[in-house]
Amino acid sequence: MNNTPDQPPKTAGTDRLLIRFLTGIAATVFGLVVFGIGTPLVQLAGMAIAMVVAYEWSVIVRKSSRPSPSMLAMIIAVGAMTGLTALGQFLPAALVLAGSLAACTALAYRSPVERFWLPLGMVYAAVPWSLLIALFVLGGVGPWILFIGLSLVINADIAAYFAGKHLGGPKLAPVISPAKTWIGLLMGVAGGYVVAQVMVTWSPLTPWTLALAAPVFAAISQLSDLMESSFKRRFGVKDASKLLPGHGGVMDRMDGMTLTSVALMVFYLSGWY
Repeated sequence: MNNTPDQPPKTAGTDRLLIRFLTGIAATVFGLVVFGIGTPLVQLAGMAIAMVVAYEWSVIVRKSSRPSPSMLAMIIAVGAMTGLTALGQFLPAALVLAGSLAACTALAYRSPVERFWLPLGMVYAAVPWSLLIALFVLGGVGPWILFIGLSLVINADIAAYFAGKHLGGPKLAPVISPAKTWIGLLMGVAGGYVVAQVMVTWSPLTPWTLALAAPVFAAISQLSDLMESSFKRRFGVKDASKLLPGHGGVMDRMDGMTLTSVALMVFYLSGWY
């Protein structure tokens, strides 16, 4: 007879946390490899992420992964816009977006829900990632702002997740996202700030300007996260997909970049660095 006591089974929460951690490590390594290689891998990665976001958005709205003309038009248009941006063709990219919005709306005319939400998803996927690709393509300090911005947002999300899960506290927006807390928001901003301040020491950016901007970027990333949560709640889904084990979909992992991309581009164009 074996008298060794049985090992307590792992809880589902522990398993999910481990999977989330391992996926995060893999994503970080992938990101470092992409930035290490540079052109054209950075542009291709941005295009791929934008097209996957478009796919996930369309599946949520249509409640089906089966291709449709409007869905295909949406994904192709997002790929075309980000692709033109990767080539430095900014005006043609904007014209493609304008024309594609009209085409997608026409193709989805039979469904009032798709007629509104699919073109909106096209903007949601194409514009942020076009701005982020543009930061890299424009050169100068643009790639540094992109790299630090991505690192800031990812780490702000991780800090907010762990603080909200383990420290609890008052809810931030219980109607939109019941799991998010005020302490999670504050820790997310603090975590993003610390990461940005560490990374800026190796960059040509002025530390004190980023010291002022980083908390704003981190706070915007948390607002961007809430915006995506509101969209998913509208359609009754928890995760955008199951592409990233422990994290949900690409939208779930990169949602903080949606609004932050605009702030990063404004920071770049302002010359205040």
